[in-house]
Amino acid sequence: MGSAFNRIEEQRRSVRQFRDSIAAHPFLCISFGLYWMQTVLLFQSPYLFLEPSPLAHVTPLPKGTVLLIASIVTYLIWSLGFRKANRVSEAPWYPFALCGGLVVGASLYASYPLLTTGHHNLAVIAYLTGSLLIGCGTANVCLETGRMFGYLGPLQVLFHGSAALFIGTVGALLVAGLRAPIAQIVLVLMPIPMVFCLWKCLGSVTHRALYGQGLQTQVNIPTKFLVTSLFQGLALGVMHSVLTGNSGSSALVVSLGYFAAVALLFFCAIAVKNNFDILIYRIGFPLMATGFFVVGMLETAMLPGALILDTGYCFQYLMTCSLCAYLAKGLQQPPIWIIGMGTAALLIGQFTGNLLDILIDDWRLLAICVAFVLLLAALFMTSSQNIRRGWGAVSPGASPESEDRERSLGTACQLLATEQGLTPRETEVFEFIVRGYSRKAISKELNLAEETIKTHTGRIYQKFLVHSKQELIDLAAQRAQTLAS
Repeated sequence: MGSAFNRIEEQRRSVRQFRDSIAAHPFLCISFGLYWMQTVLLFQSPYLFLEPSPLAHVTPLPKGTVLLIASIVTYLIWSLGFRKANRVSEAPWYPFALCGGLVVGASLYASYPLLTTGHHNLAVIAYLTGSLLIGCGTANVCLETGRMFGYLGPLQVLFHGSAALFIGTVGALLVAGLRAPIAQIVLVLMPIPMVFCLWKCLGSVTHRALYGQGLQTQVNIPTKFLVTSLFQGLALGVMHSVLTGNSGSSALVVSLGYFAAVALLFFCAIAVKNNFDILIYRIGFPLMATGFFVVGMLETAMLPGALILDTGYCFQYLMTCSLCAYLAKGLQQPPIWIIGMGTAALLIGQFTGNLLDILIDDWRLLAICVAFVLLLAALFMTSSQNIRRGWGAVSPGASPESEDRERSLGTACQLLATEQGLTPRETEVFEFIVRGYSRKAISKELNLAEETIKTHTGRIYQKFLVHSKQELIDLAAQRAQTLAS
Protein backbone atom coordinates (compact mmCIF):
# COMPACT_ATOMS: atom_id res chain seq x y z
CA MET A 1 0.00 0.00 0.00
CA GLY A 2 3.05 2.29 0.26
CA SER A 3 2.84 3.23 -3.42
CA ALA A 4 -0.76 4.38 -2.92
CA PHE A 5 0.33 7.33 -0.77
CA ASN A 6 1.74 10.63 -1.95
CA ARG A 7 5.24 11.72 -1.02
CA ILE A 8 5.70 14.66 1.37
CA GLU A 9 6.34 17.13 -1.44
CA GLU A 10 3.21 15.94 -3.24
CA GLN A 11 1.17 16.40 -0.06
CA ARG A 12 2.46 19.94 0.28
CA ARG A 13 1.54 20.55 -3.34
CA SER A 14 -1.98 19.26 -2.70
CA VAL A 15 -2.45 21.52 0.33
CA ARG A 16 -1.48 24.53 -1.75
CA GLN A 17 -3.77 23.41 -4.56
CA PHE A 18 -6.62 22.99 -2.08
CA ARG A 19 -6.21 26.57 -0.90
CA ASP A 20 -5.88 27.96 -4.43
CA SER A 21 -8.84 25.96 -5.74
CA ILE A 22 -11.21 27.15 -3.00
CA ALA A 23 -10.05 30.76 -3.49
CA ALA A 24 -10.60 30.51 -7.26
CA HIS A 25 -14.20 29.22 -7.03
CA PRO A 26 -15.71 30.22 -3.65
CA PHE A 27 -19.26 30.34 -5.05
CA LEU A 28 -19.04 26.66 -5.97
CA CYS A 29 -18.37 25.70 -2.35
CA ILE A 30 -21.27 27.82 -1.13
CA SER A 31 -23.68 26.52 -3.75
CA PHE A 32 -22.75 22.86 -3.28
CA GLY A 33 -22.83 23.33 0.49
CA LEU A 34 -26.39 24.70 0.30
CA TYR A 35 -27.35 21.85 -2.06
CA TRP A 36 -26.03 19.29 0.43
CA MET A 37 -27.82 21.10 3.25
CA GLN A 38 -31.15 21.01 1.40
CA THR A 39 -30.67 17.38 0.39
CA VAL A 40 -29.93 16.36 3.97
CA LEU A 41 -32.97 18.23 5.30
CA LEU A 42 -35.38 16.84 2.70
CA PHE A 43 -34.02 13.43 1.72
CA GLN A 44 -32.23 12.27 4.86
CA SER A 45 -34.95 11.23 7.26
CA PRO A 46 -33.13 11.81 10.59
CA TYR A 47 -33.21 15.55 9.92
CA LEU A 48 -36.80 15.94 8.77
CA PHE A 49 -38.88 18.30 10.88
CA LEU A 50 -42.11 18.16 8.83
CA GLU A 51 -45.21 16.10 9.55
CA PRO A 52 -45.69 12.59 8.06
CA SER A 53 -46.83 12.20 4.49
CA PRO A 54 -50.61 12.58 3.89
CA LEU A 55 -50.33 9.26 2.00
CA ALA A 56 -48.99 7.40 5.05
CA HIS A 57 -52.28 5.49 5.43
CA VAL A 58 -52.09 4.36 1.78
CA THR A 59 -48.45 3.28 1.39
CA PRO A 60 -45.74 2.20 3.87
CA LEU A 61 -43.03 3.79 1.72
CA PRO A 62 -41.05 6.71 3.28
CA LYS A 63 -42.47 10.16 2.68
CA GLY A 64 -39.49 11.13 0.50
CA THR A 65 -40.42 8.48 -2.07
CA VAL A 66 -42.20 10.91 -4.40
CA LEU A 67 -39.18 13.22 -4.35
CA LEU A 68 -37.01 10.21 -5.09
CA ILE A 69 -39.08 9.07 -8.08
CA ALA A 70 -39.29 12.62 -9.48
CA SER A 71 -35.51 12.91 -9.25
CA ILE A 72 -34.95 9.54 -10.94
CA VAL A 73 -37.20 10.46 -13.88
CA THR A 74 -35.50 13.86 -14.24
CA TYR A 75 -32.01 12.35 -14.26
CA LEU A 76 -32.99 9.75 -16.85
CA ILE A 77 -34.70 12.27 -19.16
CA TRP A 78 -31.82 14.77 -19.08
CA SER A 79 -29.09 12.13 -19.38
CA LEU A 80 -30.70 10.48 -22.41
CA GLY A 81 -31.26 13.89 -24.01
CA PHE A 82 -28.07 15.57 -22.77
CA ARG A 83 -27.66 17.68 -25.91
CA LYS A 84 -31.12 19.19 -25.46
CA ALA A 85 -30.38 19.64 -21.76
CA ASN A 86 -27.43 21.82 -22.73
CA ARG A 87 -29.67 24.09 -24.79
CA VAL A 88 -32.17 24.42 -21.94
CA SER A 89 -29.55 25.23 -19.30
CA GLU A 90 -28.00 27.87 -21.57
CA ALA A 91 -31.31 29.76 -21.79
CA PRO A 92 -31.33 33.06 -19.82
CA TRP A 93 -34.66 32.20 -18.16
CA TYR A 94 -33.51 28.80 -16.88
CA PRO A 95 -31.94 29.80 -13.51
CA PHE A 96 -35.00 31.92 -12.65
CA ALA A 97 -37.36 29.04 -13.51
CA LEU A 98 -35.22 26.61 -11.51
CA CYS A 99 -35.10 28.88 -8.46
CA GLY A 100 -38.83 29.66 -8.67
CA GLY A 101 -39.77 25.99 -8.95
CA LEU A 102 -37.68 25.09 -5.91
CA VAL A 103 -39.10 27.93 -3.81
CA VAL A 104 -42.69 27.06 -4.73
CA GLY A 105 -42.02 23.36 -4.16
CA ALA A 106 -40.50 23.95 -0.74
CA SER A 107 -43.42 26.24 0.18
CA LEU A 108 -45.97 23.56 -0.71
CA TYR A 109 -43.92 20.85 1.00
CA ALA A 110 -43.73 22.91 4.19
CA SER A 111 -47.40 23.94 4.19
CA TYR A 112 -49.25 20.69 3.45
CA PRO A 113 -49.41 19.68 7.18
CA LEU A 114 -51.62 22.70 7.82
CA LEU A 115 -54.18 21.31 5.35
CA THR A 116 -54.19 17.71 6.55
CA THR A 117 -56.95 18.06 9.17
CA GLY A 118 -59.72 19.87 7.31
CA HIS A 119 -58.66 19.65 3.64
CA HIS A 120 -57.00 16.26 3.22
CA ASN A 121 -57.33 16.15 -0.59
CA LEU A 122 -55.79 19.60 -0.89
CA ALA A 123 -52.97 18.48 1.41
CA VAL A 124 -52.29 15.51 -0.89
CA ILE A 125 -52.14 17.81 -3.94
CA ALA A 126 -49.78 20.22 -2.16
CA TYR A 127 -47.59 17.34 -1.00
CA LEU A 128 -47.37 15.71 -4.43
CA THR A 129 -46.81 18.97 -6.30
CA GLY A 130 -44.20 20.15 -3.82
CA SER A 131 -42.43 16.79 -3.98
CA LEU A 132 -42.35 16.82 -7.78
CA LEU A 133 -40.98 20.37 -7.95
CA ILE A 134 -38.31 19.70 -5.32
CA GLY A 135 -37.33 16.36 -6.86
CA CYS A 136 -36.97 17.82 -10.36
CA GLY A 137 -35.32 21.01 -9.10
CA THR A 138 -32.67 19.38 -6.92
CA ALA A 139 -31.84 16.98 -9.77
CA ASN A 140 -31.22 19.92 -12.08
CA VAL A 141 -29.06 21.68 -9.49
CA CYS A 142 -27.03 18.47 -9.09
CA LEU A 143 -26.56 18.17 -12.87
CA GLU A 144 -25.40 21.77 -13.24
CA THR A 145 -23.02 21.37 -10.30
CA GLY A 146 -21.73 18.21 -11.96
CA ARG A 147 -21.16 20.17 -15.17
CA MET A 148 -18.82 22.47 -13.25
CA PHE A 149 -17.15 19.50 -11.55
CA GLY A 150 -16.58 17.95 -14.97
CA TYR A 151 -14.79 21.11 -16.04
CA LEU A 152 -12.60 21.28 -12.91
CA GLY A 153 -11.57 17.61 -12.66
CA PRO A 154 -11.58 14.95 -9.92
CA LEU A 155 -9.01 16.34 -7.51
CA GLN A 156 -10.73 19.74 -7.39
CA VAL A 157 -14.02 17.95 -6.73
CA LEU A 158 -12.53 16.42 -3.58
CA PHE A 159 -11.26 19.85 -2.51
CA HIS A 160 -14.53 21.70 -3.10
CA GLY A 161 -16.66 18.76 -2.02
CA SER A 162 -14.93 18.41 1.35
CA ALA A 163 -15.39 22.11 2.08
CA ALA A 164 -18.99 22.09 0.82
CA LEU A 165 -20.00 19.00 2.81
CA PHE A 166 -18.64 20.63 5.95
CA ILE A 167 -20.64 23.81 5.24
CA GLY A 168 -23.80 21.87 4.41
CA THR A 169 -23.60 19.57 7.43
CA VAL A 170 -23.09 22.48 9.84
CA GLY A 171 -26.01 24.31 8.21
CA ALA A 172 -28.31 21.27 8.33
CA LEU A 173 -27.48 20.66 11.98
CA LEU A 174 -28.23 24.28 12.85
CA VAL A 175 -31.51 24.34 10.91
CA ALA A 176 -32.60 21.04 12.46
CA GLY A 177 -32.24 22.68 15.88
CA LEU A 178 -34.49 25.63 15.02
CA ARG A 179 -38.17 25.86 15.81
CA ALA A 180 -40.24 24.33 12.99
CA PRO A 181 -41.70 27.59 11.54
CA ILE A 182 -38.27 29.25 11.34
CA ALA A 183 -36.67 26.11 9.88
CA GLN A 184 -39.39 25.94 7.22
CA ILE A 185 -38.77 29.56 6.21
CA VAL A 186 -35.05 28.80 5.85
CA LEU A 187 -35.88 25.75 3.75
CA VAL A 188 -38.18 27.78 1.47
CA LEU A 189 -35.63 30.58 0.92
CA MET A 190 -32.56 28.36 0.57
CA PRO A 191 -32.85 27.88 -3.24
CA ILE A 192 -32.34 31.61 -3.86
CA PRO A 193 -28.68 31.85 -2.70
CA MET A 194 -28.00 28.29 -3.89
CA VAL A 195 -29.00 28.94 -7.52
CA PHE A 196 -27.46 32.44 -7.50
CA CYS A 197 -24.07 31.11 -6.35
CA LEU A 198 -24.21 28.20 -8.80
CA TRP A 199 -24.84 30.46 -11.80
CA LYS A 200 -22.24 32.93 -10.57
CA CYS A 201 -19.75 30.05 -10.64
CA LEU A 202 -20.87 28.76 -14.04
CA GLY A 203 -20.60 32.27 -15.45
CA SER A 204 -16.91 32.43 -14.51
CA VAL A 205 -16.07 29.77 -17.13
CA THR A 206 -16.03 30.30 -20.89
CA HIS A 207 -19.23 29.17 -22.56
CA ARG A 208 -17.55 26.81 -25.02
CA ALA A 209 -15.42 25.07 -22.38
CA LEU A 210 -18.42 24.50 -20.12
CA TYR A 211 -21.19 23.50 -22.51
CA GLY A 212 -19.09 21.83 -25.20
CA GLN A 213 -17.72 19.04 -23.01
CA GLY A 214 -18.07 15.61 -24.54
CA LEU A 215 -20.54 16.56 -27.28
CA GLN A 216 -18.41 14.88 -29.95
CA THR A 217 -17.82 11.72 -27.93
CA GLN A 218 -19.50 8.43 -28.78
CA VAL A 219 -21.23 7.54 -25.51
CA ASN A 220 -21.49 4.02 -24.15
CA ILE A 221 -23.54 2.83 -21.18
CA PRO A 222 -21.00 2.78 -18.30
CA THR A 223 -22.20 -0.60 -17.00
CA LYS A 224 -19.73 -1.08 -14.16
CA PHE A 225 -20.16 2.51 -12.98
CA LEU A 226 -23.94 2.09 -12.91
CA VAL A 227 -23.67 -1.18 -10.97
CA THR A 228 -21.35 0.51 -8.46
CA SER A 229 -23.84 3.36 -8.05
CA LEU A 230 -26.72 0.89 -7.70
CA PHE A 231 -25.02 -0.96 -4.82
CA GLN A 232 -24.15 2.34 -3.18
CA GLY A 233 -27.79 3.45 -3.42
CA LEU A 234 -29.01 0.10 -2.07
CA ALA A 235 -26.82 0.59 0.99
CA LEU A 236 -28.15 4.14 1.37
CA GLY A 237 -31.79 3.05 1.25
CA VAL A 238 -31.34 0.26 3.79
CA MET A 239 -29.16 2.49 5.97
CA HIS A 240 -31.75 5.23 6.27
CA SER A 241 -34.59 2.78 6.86
CA VAL A 242 -32.67 0.95 9.59
CA LEU A 243 -31.34 4.04 11.34
CA THR A 244 -34.57 6.05 11.34
CA GLY A 245 -36.41 3.18 13.01
CA ASN A 246 -33.92 2.83 15.84
CA SER A 247 -32.23 4.84 18.56
CA GLY A 248 -29.14 5.38 16.44
CA SER A 249 -30.99 7.94 14.38
CA SER A 250 -30.30 11.49 15.49
CA ALA A 251 -29.20 14.68 13.81
CA LEU A 252 -26.11 14.85 16.02
CA VAL A 253 -24.96 11.29 15.21
CA VAL A 254 -25.52 11.78 11.49
CA SER A 255 -23.61 15.07 11.60
CA LEU A 256 -20.70 13.48 13.45
CA GLY A 257 -20.58 10.80 10.76
CA TYR A 258 -20.50 13.42 8.01
CA PHE A 259 -17.77 15.39 9.81
CA ALA A 260 -15.71 12.19 10.08
CA ALA A 261 -16.23 11.66 6.35
CA VAL A 262 -15.05 15.21 5.60
CA ALA A 263 -11.85 14.56 7.57
CA LEU A 264 -11.30 11.26 5.75
CA LEU A 265 -11.97 12.87 2.37
CA PHE A 266 -9.53 15.69 3.08
CA PHE A 267 -6.88 13.15 4.12
CA CYS A 268 -7.42 11.15 0.92
CA ALA A 269 -7.31 14.27 -1.26
CA ILE A 270 -3.98 15.31 0.27
CA ALA A 271 -2.18 12.08 1.16
CA VAL A 272 -3.56 9.32 -1.10
CA LYS A 273 -3.04 8.95 -4.83
CA ASN A 274 -6.27 9.36 -6.76
CA ASN A 275 -6.80 5.65 -7.48
CA PHE A 276 -10.56 5.19 -7.59
CA ASP A 277 -10.33 1.40 -7.31
CA ILE A 278 -8.66 1.73 -3.91
CA LEU A 279 -10.78 4.64 -2.70
CA ILE A 280 -14.14 3.18 -3.74
CA TYR A 281 -13.77 -0.58 -3.39
CA ARG A 282 -11.13 -0.86 -0.64
CA ILE A 283 -12.18 2.07 1.55
CA GLY A 284 -15.73 3.23 0.75
CA PHE A 285 -17.56 -0.11 0.33
CA PRO A 286 -15.76 -1.87 3.24
CA LEU A 287 -16.44 1.14 5.48
CA MET A 288 -20.18 0.94 4.81
CA ALA A 289 -20.08 -2.85 5.21
CA THR A 290 -18.38 -2.46 8.60
CA GLY A 291 -21.15 -0.10 9.71
CA PHE A 292 -23.82 -2.62 8.71
CA PHE A 293 -22.01 -5.44 10.54
CA VAL A 294 -21.78 -3.35 13.73
CA VAL A 295 -25.44 -2.31 13.55
CA GLY A 296 -26.65 -5.83 12.77
CA MET A 297 -24.54 -7.86 15.19
CA LEU A 298 -23.95 -5.64 18.22
CA GLU A 299 -27.15 -4.57 19.97
CA THR A 300 -25.36 -2.08 22.20
CA ALA A 301 -23.39 -0.49 19.35
CA MET A 302 -26.15 1.23 17.40
CA LEU A 303 -24.63 4.70 17.75
CA PRO A 304 -21.08 3.69 16.67
CA GLY A 305 -22.58 1.67 13.81
CA ALA A 306 -24.67 4.63 12.69
CA LEU A 307 -21.58 6.84 12.81
CA ILE A 308 -19.59 4.42 10.65
CA LEU A 309 -22.46 4.06 8.17
CA ASP A 310 -22.89 7.81 7.77
CA THR A 311 -19.13 8.25 7.38
CA GLY A 312 -18.96 5.53 4.74
CA TYR A 313 -21.91 6.81 2.74
CA CYS A 314 -20.73 10.44 2.73
CA PHE A 315 -17.21 9.36 1.73
CA GLN A 316 -18.54 7.13 -1.03
CA TYR A 317 -20.87 9.85 -2.32
CA LEU A 318 -18.09 12.36 -2.89
CA MET A 319 -15.79 9.72 -4.38
CA THR A 320 -18.54 8.99 -6.91
CA CYS A 321 -18.75 12.72 -7.71
CA SER A 322 -14.98 12.75 -8.21
CA LEU A 323 -15.16 9.69 -10.46
CA CYS A 324 -17.86 11.39 -12.55
CA ALA A 325 -15.54 14.38 -12.95
CA TYR A 326 -12.74 12.08 -14.13
CA LEU A 327 -15.01 10.40 -16.67
CA ALA A 328 -16.18 13.80 -17.92
CA LYS A 329 -12.83 15.61 -18.05
CA GLY A 330 -10.35 12.77 -18.45
CA LEU A 331 -12.34 10.58 -20.85
CA GLN A 332 -14.39 13.36 -22.47
CA GLN A 333 -17.77 11.95 -21.46
CA PRO A 334 -20.72 14.42 -21.54
CA PRO A 335 -21.14 15.51 -17.88
CA ILE A 336 -24.95 15.50 -17.96
CA TRP A 337 -24.93 11.99 -19.45
CA ILE A 338 -22.52 10.41 -17.00
CA ILE A 339 -23.82 12.20 -13.89
CA GLY A 340 -27.47 11.73 -14.80
CA MET A 341 -27.11 8.00 -15.42
CA GLY A 342 -24.99 7.42 -12.33
CA THR A 343 -27.25 9.37 -9.97
CA ALA A 344 -30.37 7.74 -11.39
CA ALA A 345 -28.82 4.32 -10.71
CA LEU A 346 -27.94 5.41 -7.16
CA LEU A 347 -31.50 6.58 -6.46
CA ILE A 348 -32.99 3.42 -7.97
CA GLY A 349 -30.78 1.48 -5.56
CA GLN A 350 -32.00 3.66 -2.70
CA PHE A 351 -35.63 2.98 -3.65
CA THR A 352 -34.88 -0.76 -3.77
CA GLY A 353 -33.29 -0.54 -0.31
CA ASN A 354 -36.45 1.10 1.05
CA LEU A 355 -38.55 -1.71 -0.42
CA LEU A 356 -36.31 -4.39 1.10
CA ASP A 357 -36.72 -2.85 4.54
CA ILE A 358 -40.52 -3.04 4.15
CA LEU A 359 -40.46 -6.64 2.87
CA ILE A 360 -37.94 -8.00 5.43
CA ASP A 361 -39.08 -7.71 9.05
CA ASP A 362 -35.75 -8.64 10.65
CA TRP A 363 -33.73 -5.46 10.12
CA ARG A 364 -30.64 -6.96 11.78
CA LEU A 365 -30.59 -9.79 9.26
CA LEU A 366 -31.08 -7.27 6.45
CA ALA A 367 -28.13 -5.18 7.68
CA ILE A 368 -25.82 -8.21 7.80
CA CYS A 369 -26.93 -9.34 4.32
CA VAL A 370 -26.24 -5.89 2.87
CA ALA A 371 -22.79 -5.92 4.49
CA PHE A 372 -21.95 -9.20 2.73
CA VAL A 373 -23.35 -7.88 -0.57
CA LEU A 374 -21.14 -4.76 -0.36
CA LEU A 375 -18.01 -6.80 0.37
CA LEU A 376 -18.72 -9.23 -2.48
CA ALA A 377 -19.47 -6.35 -4.85
CA ALA A 378 -16.19 -4.66 -3.92
CA LEU A 379 -14.30 -7.94 -4.40
CA PHE A 380 -15.70 -8.65 -7.87
CA MET A 381 -15.74 -5.09 -9.24
CA THR A 382 -12.24 -3.96 -8.33
CA SER A 383 -9.89 -4.20 -11.33
CA SER A 384 -6.90 -2.39 -12.78
CA GLN A 385 -8.89 -2.14 -16.04
CA ASN A 386 -11.60 0.06 -14.50
CA ILE A 387 -9.89 3.40 -14.90
CA ARG A 388 -8.60 2.54 -18.39
CA ARG A 389 -12.04 1.63 -19.62
CA GLY A 390 -13.90 4.25 -17.65
CA TRP A 391 -15.99 1.69 -15.71
CA GLY A 392 -17.58 0.69 -19.04
CA ALA A 393 -17.81 4.18 -20.55
CA VAL A 394 -14.98 3.41 -22.99
CA SER A 395 -15.29 0.47 -25.38
CA PRO A 396 -12.46 -2.03 -24.79
CA GLY A 397 -10.16 -2.48 -27.75
CA ALA A 398 -8.01 -5.40 -28.65
CA SER A 399 -4.66 -4.65 -27.10
CA PRO A 400 -1.73 -7.04 -26.93
CA GLU A 401 -0.19 -7.86 -23.58
CA SER A 402 2.99 -6.05 -24.61
CA GLU A 403 1.06 -2.77 -24.70
CA ASP A 404 -0.13 -2.94 -21.07
CA ARG A 405 2.74 -0.87 -19.74
CA GLU A 406 2.26 1.82 -22.37
CA ARG A 407 -1.47 1.90 -21.66
CA SER A 408 -0.83 2.26 -17.91
CA LEU A 409 1.54 5.16 -18.54
CA GLY A 410 -0.95 6.81 -20.90
CA THR A 411 -3.75 6.46 -18.36
CA ALA A 412 -1.51 7.83 -15.61
CA CYS A 413 -0.63 10.86 -17.75
CA GLN A 414 -4.28 11.53 -18.51
CA LEU A 415 -5.31 11.22 -14.88
CA LEU A 416 -2.51 13.47 -13.65
CA ALA A 417 -3.26 16.06 -16.34
CA THR A 418 -6.93 16.00 -15.37
CA GLU A 419 -6.16 16.39 -11.67
CA GLN A 420 -3.83 19.35 -12.22
CA GLY A 421 -6.12 21.10 -14.70
CA LEU A 422 -3.79 21.02 -17.71
CA THR A 423 -5.13 22.41 -20.98
CA PRO A 424 -5.37 20.03 -23.98
CA ARG A 425 -2.13 21.43 -25.43
CA GLU A 426 -0.34 21.24 -22.07
CA THR A 427 -1.51 17.64 -21.76
CA GLU A 428 0.06 16.79 -25.12
CA VAL A 429 3.36 18.41 -24.10
CA PHE A 430 3.22 16.68 -20.70
CA GLU A 431 2.81 13.25 -22.30
CA PHE A 432 5.81 13.82 -24.56
CA ILE A 433 7.90 15.03 -21.60
CA VAL A 434 7.00 11.91 -19.61
CA ARG A 435 8.08 9.73 -22.54
CA GLY A 436 11.50 11.38 -22.56
CA TYR A 437 11.17 13.66 -25.59
CA SER A 438 13.44 16.70 -25.74
CA ARG A 439 12.03 20.20 -26.24
CA LYS A 440 13.22 20.15 -29.85
CA ALA A 441 11.60 16.76 -30.52
CA ILE A 442 8.30 17.90 -28.99
CA SER A 443 8.25 21.05 -31.13
CA LYS A 444 8.77 18.89 -34.21
CA GLU A 445 6.03 16.41 -33.23
CA LEU A 446 3.48 19.17 -32.49
CA ASN A 447 4.69 21.54 -35.21
CA LEU A 448 5.19 24.34 -32.71
CA ALA A 449 8.09 26.70 -31.99
CA GLU A 450 10.53 25.66 -29.29
CA GLU A 451 9.77 28.85 -27.37
CA THR A 452 6.10 27.86 -27.33
CA ILE A 453 7.02 24.42 -25.96
CA LYS A 454 9.20 26.13 -23.36
CA THR A 455 6.23 28.29 -22.29
CA HIS A 456 3.93 25.26 -22.01
CA THR A 457 6.59 23.36 -20.06
CA GLY A 458 6.95 26.21 -17.59
CA ARG A 459 3.20 26.27 -16.98
CA ILE A 460 3.19 22.50 -16.48
CA TYR A 461 6.01 22.80 -13.92
CA GLN A 462 4.05 25.53 -12.16
CA LYS A 463 0.83 23.49 -11.98
CA PHE A 464 2.65 20.40 -10.71
CA LEU A 465 4.89 22.47 -8.42
CA VAL A 466 8.01 20.72 -9.76
CA HIS A 467 11.34 22.04 -11.05
CA SER A 468 12.60 19.39 -13.45
CA LYS A 469 11.62 17.02 -16.22
CA GLN A 470 12.72 14.04 -14.13
CA GLU A 471 10.24 14.91 -11.39
CA LEU A 472 7.40 14.76 -13.93
CA ILE A 473 8.67 11.43 -15.25
CA ASP A 474 8.83 10.04 -11.69
CA LEU A 475 5.29 11.25 -10.90
CA ALA A 476 3.88 9.55 -14.00
CA ALA A 477 5.83 6.33 -13.39
CA GLN A 478 4.61 6.11 -9.79
CA ARG A 479 1.01 6.68 -10.80
CA ALA A 480 1.27 4.09 -13.60
CA GLN A 481 2.63 1.57 -11.09
CA THR A 482 -0.26 2.34 -8.74
CA LEU A 483 -2.82 1.79 -11.51
CA ALA A 484 -1.25 -1.50 -12.57
CA SER A 485 -1.16 -2.93 -9.03
